[in-house]
Amino acid sequence: MRFLLVAASLLLATPVVALTTEEAEAVVGVVEKLAAETGEGMVADAAEIFFDYDSLGTNLIPAAGFDRTSWVVAYDAVASGYMATIPQDQFDAIFAEPLAMLDGSALPDDQKAMMREHVEGLIAEAQAVREQGAVHAEAVRPLEGRLHALFFGEFGE
Repeated sequence: MRFLLVAASLLLATPVVALTTEEAEAVVGVVEKLAAETGEGMVADAAEIFFDYDSLGTNLIPAAGFDRTSWVVAYDAVASGYMATIPQDQFDAIFAEPLAMLDGSALPDDQKAMMREHVEGLIAEAQAVREQGAVHAEAVRPLEGRLHALFFGEFGE
């Protein structure tokens, strides 16, 4: 479900400006350091949260060459670009388990239907983010493993 929230919030798309691999590397490097400090991985709409946290002491983001606006644009481009690199079958599999759990739940059918409709809407939004992020996919492709760890909470293991 965390992935759904990431995808849904990225729909507030940033301007499409070509992301470079160097910018993507800088964003991932900063987020890795901040994630190690905070215990929080990469999620959408967290660019400003990371910026505010960083401004309280470490100042990694300005040291990497970003101001608040350029950080948010680059962070969102990295997130949507990463989502675009996920193969469709793997993307679909991310949602299969939560949908199966919903179907197998003891909720009344009308509540299941409402929840399924909501989740399917989030999935459609995530798919739209993937499409928007396609322009950034090649810039983040070398960072897929690191981004997977940041998105799926495997950065502290």
